[in-house]
Amino acid sequence: MRKIIKSTGNSKTRDPFVIKYKNKYYHCFTEDCLRIFISSSDTIEGLETAQPKVVYVPDKVEYSKELWAPELHIIDDKCYIYVACDDGNNYNHRMYVLENNSSNPMDEYKMHGKITDSTDRWAIDGNVIKYNGQLYFTWSGWEGNRNVRQNIYIAKMSDPYTISSERVLISTPDFDWEKIGCTPEDVEGKPYINEGSFAFYHNDELYLAYSASGSWATGYCIAFLKLVSNNPLDIKSWHKYEKPVLSINDYVKGAGHCSIVNEGDKKIIFFHGWDINCNEIRWNTVDTWCGELIINNDEIKIV
Repeated sequence: MRKIIKSTGNSKTRDPFVIKYKNKYYHCFTEDCLRIFISSSDTIEGLETAQPKVVYVPDKVEYSKELWAPELHIIDDKCYIYVACDDGNNYNHRMYVLENNSSNPMDEYKMHGKITDSTDRWAIDGNVIKYNGQLYFTWSGWEGNRNVRQNIYIAKMSDPYTISSERVLISTPDFDWEKIGCTPEDVEGKPYINEGSFAFYHNDELYLAYSASGSWATGYCIAFLKLVSNNPLDIKSWHKYEKPVLSINDYVKGAGHCSIVNEGDKKIIFFHGWDINCNEIRWNTVDTWCGELIINNDEIKIV
């Protein structure tokens, strides 16, 4: 396990989203929550010194503030970025789709529009899954209009811009380790949290990594769901592991919000967290780390 992207000054390298495409690594992120950057490298180690390029600057007030956790997805050799934005009011956070009409991730992106289900409620951390040829969208959202609980929802997509079914709840903060640093759910402000979902395959089985507890606390953690039947739109199809895989170890604390890359016969997991010796927990002290994700006989660990 090692740091790969270090914070400097006011840089906020949280929510790392790294993909491998045509033998290059791409890191999609925002440093200031106002613009989106992408850096690329031929190696994982090279991401630390790669020169980032600004690929998107908002042009309208409604999606100009608090750009959170951008994700770069290549769908049918075309590049999209899914990002949560608002107008400066957190209650207006929704997911948006950017596109560049290109197969080059480093080209400039333009806004396509909002992506939402029929409820059009608060939403962040969108992720795209392709399962049995069908696209699905997962995200973290509120059940209603109050900031008390973030759940993970899933819905079908008819194309990369459009949700075409009702949303389905597949995970909600049930366990005590999913509520660390949070206030009781009848109090708004620091909600119980499931967020940062990321879908991946292992031995042809579909898993969903996610984060739980407050991202501002050392109890922030990485946990997993596993699809155990063939209907992703049924909460009973998802097995939820009863313990998180990583929060605190000898190297890092407050580990969370991951992405995963296949590297030969290994899976490399990228996540943000504070150095175990960090005494002041602030966003400009967070670093991006990577380690190996190991799944063996349904036991999951990060080393």
